[in-house]
Amino acid sequence: MPKFFIVTTVTSFSGCVSSMASIFCCFRGCASFLDLGFATPTVPTKKQPVIALDQQQIGQEVVLVKDGTRICGTGGALGNTAIMQDKAYFEVRLQQSGVWGIGLGSEKADLNVIPMGNDADSWVMCSDGYLRHNKEEMHRITQLPQEGDTIGVSYNHIELNFYLNGQKLDCPFTNVRGQVYPAVYVDDGAVLDIVFENFVRDPPPGFDKIMLEQSLLET
Repeated sequence: MPKFFIVTTVTSFSGCVSSMASIFCCFRGCASFLDLGFATPTVPTKKQPVIALDQQQIGQEVVLVKDGTRICGTGGALGNTAIMQDKAYFEVRLQQSGVWGIGLGSEKADLNVIPMGNDADSWVMCSDGYLRHNKEEMHRITQLPQEGDTIGVSYNHIELNFYLNGQKLDCPFTNVRGQVYPAVYVDDGAVLDIVFENFVRDPPPGFDKIMLEQSLLET
């Protein structure tokens, strides 16, 4: 009797890697395929609310990974909680260069237009060194952040300030109005990690991590 053999072919992913380098960068740090969703399902546990980028407040071509703390693709994203406390601080780590921006935005900010800062609802420091708001270039920094750098952001409802690796850049926005959220955008292969706790640099005196509104009520 003839014997039949079934041959299966495994398709290599190598041909896709070069064209999707910036997207794969989003998954850097994954120790194995378990991190990509191929693990055996486990019983879900109830998690405490955390501050991250909001999956419901992102541009149409934005990709969020690492539980909403890493952004890549094209477009902007807002944090999932407004800044309600008097003095708040967060950080952004530049994982991969490209076109990017960091700052604050309201719920009305346009998250599909690059760069942000071209409307009245966003205040951002951009990768070209310009600080933009409402189609105006308010300041320009000469020391541009590089891959691996940490950009700190502080806001006290009077000034929005930026810090490069712990050094204040002395180029504040003083015209931020209304209820605002942490805001970032990326394009051209940029990858940013947004950090809401366990900071690399100490916050400025009197400033602390952003707190959820419920946490503020409990303090």
